[in-house]
Amino acid sequence: MFITKYIDKLALYDLHKKRSKVTQYASFKNEIIKNEERENFYNTYAAKPQFDINPTENKTYSSGTFNFRSSISLGDKNNDMVSGESYLNSNENAPNIIFVHGWRMDSNDRIKNIFHKDMLNLGWNMYYFTLPYHFEREPEESIYSGEFMISANIERTVAASRQAVADLRALIQWIKTNKSGPVILIGVSLGGFITNLTATLESSIDVLVSVFYANRLSYSIWNTNPGMYIKKDLVQNGVTHDVLKEKWEITEPSISKPKMDRDNILLISAKHDQYVHMEDTSYLWESWGKPKRLVYNCGHSGIVLNRKRISEDTISFIRSKIFRYEYSNMNI
Repeated sequence: MFITKYIDKLALYDLHKKRSKVTQYASFKNEIIKNEERENFYNTYAAKPQFDINPTENKTYSSGTFNFRSSISLGDKNNDMVSGESYLNSNENAPNIIFVHGWRMDSNDRIKNIFHKDMLNLGWNMYYFTLPYHFEREPEESIYSGEFMISANIERTVAASRQAVADLRALIQWIKTNKSGPVILIGVSLGGFITNLTATLESSIDVLVSVFYANRLSYSIWNTNPGMYIKKDLVQNGVTHDVLKEKWEITEPSISKPKMDRDNILLISAKHDQYVHMEDTSYLWESWGKPKRLVYNCGHSGIVLNRKRISEDTISFIRSKIFRYEYSNMNI
């Protein structure tokens, strides 16, 4: 336990070397969105992704990028263009895996280091989805990847979460329309928060795996080390925890049940996680009726140190579920 917490603390020390130089605080100007309005709030529109795909050395695969315009405009030309990477198998019946990365990640490398090789060997399609304000969606004035997605700008944080869900749903629905295989979401850290939230709104998800996920943004900002400077910014502007909970409640996955089959959900948590606390991850697990859950004896650094186990557990779970679907010619 001591070692895992120490490793997390070292990583957090490094994380805070980059932080906002000016206040990000902005009050919530619009009315609070009520839970009964969430269906309309997170609604999406049909997307028409443009793929730039090239063959790879593996003749069964092609790889490249995709992009489409977000149905939710937040006013930044970089951010409002949804983008990502794709690795597509020639088998039209192959499962379709959508990966959603974590907050402040600079690339998909950590996600790829966990899953990519194993799933490539299985012949599965892979889509690496970019969250708002990250990677190539990062505004020019942003100091670090994801600075504008989660911040003391209360309304923009809600809007970015809304945009992420709408964009992800658009990609899911496009795959469902244009591909034959099942759609599987895999979210890591903040990506797990977004995939969990999406699962409460989108019925076209066949399998969900959420790794070291967050649940209540207000809890994370107020109680965990990664949120300490955002909390400081909020407190200096008179925002209390109760106010923040009220403003951000619409983003909480735990206030609603998944629209997908609960038996097809796998939640993975880290017992000594310093980024997302077990108290909050367990809150979601219990709110959702206790779907299958694995708790590792590690910290958030398990994303790196336990990547082999994460991949094995994830793939084993996915295979146990998609075998129930009778897709002919599926290479799994």
